[in-house]
Amino acid sequence: MKIIFILLLMSVFSGCEDEKTCPGNNCSGHGTCLETKSGDFYCRCKSGYTEGNNYSCYKKSSDEPINNCKPVIYLYPVQETQVSVAFANPQDVDLTYTYPLYGENGWTVTALEDGTLQMGDRNYYSLYWEGVTQDSITFNTGFCVSSDELIEFFEDALAKLGLNDFEAQEFIIYWLPILGENPYNIIYFATDDWKRDVPLSVSPAPDTQIRFNMIYRPSVEKINILPQEIKTPERVGFTLVEWGGRLESGEYEVTE
Repeated sequence: MKIIFILLLMSVFSGCEDEKTCPGNNCSGHGTCLETKSGDFYCRCKSGYTEGNNYSCYKKSSDEPINNCKPVIYLYPVQETQVSVAFANPQDVDLTYTYPLYGENGWTVTALEDGTLQMGDRNYYSLYWEGVTQDSITFNTGFCVSSDELIEFFEDALAKLGLNDFEAQEFIIYWLPILGENPYNIIYFATDDWKRDVPLSVSPAPDTQIRFNMIYRPSVEKINILPQEIKTPERVGFTLVEWGGRLESGEYEVTE
């Protein structure tokens, strides 16, 4: 009887220790996969690790460089114009990918009024870059958005930020699958601080520059954060538009 009782106890305790298996990276071996009452999975990462995309746990030091994902630049002159675009502080930008290729002096294209960019014998609709920037962007305002509210949120926020329907669609179809993996996302749009820390040198100078980088952090629950105020720009004359995004690296404070 004692043997049977011991076996029963072992069975009960081993059942309590069973862990869930998260999809994707399954916490990368650095955390425990848990499930909420609503059936959402999330990772409880070990000390020193942070929850990232696709159910991962990664170790990140405070001075680790942060990759900016898919920033693209659109140019809309009032007439056909040769335009040069370069990073004003190239020493602060470590490019990993560009298309078309970012040359020694940046990009030089013939921009048409409809946004078509001509370089050599090819046409482009934007200038793409990805890489690490040395900036000091932090935030204590923003938005906490559930995965099922992302489309409505983006459509509204991107219009306020000054994007047209085409630009907004490009943004949404890139970022929706990434942020949609998380139950919630804390989102902040760096606008003036992005222009300040990652300035561009453009010739001729645009009349209007609409530039922002979406900084986000996944969350397993809804939190309170002071709403960010967005100033809607007016698109006048020669207009440059840039959007991008990255996983949050700065500090933020939530309200109770």
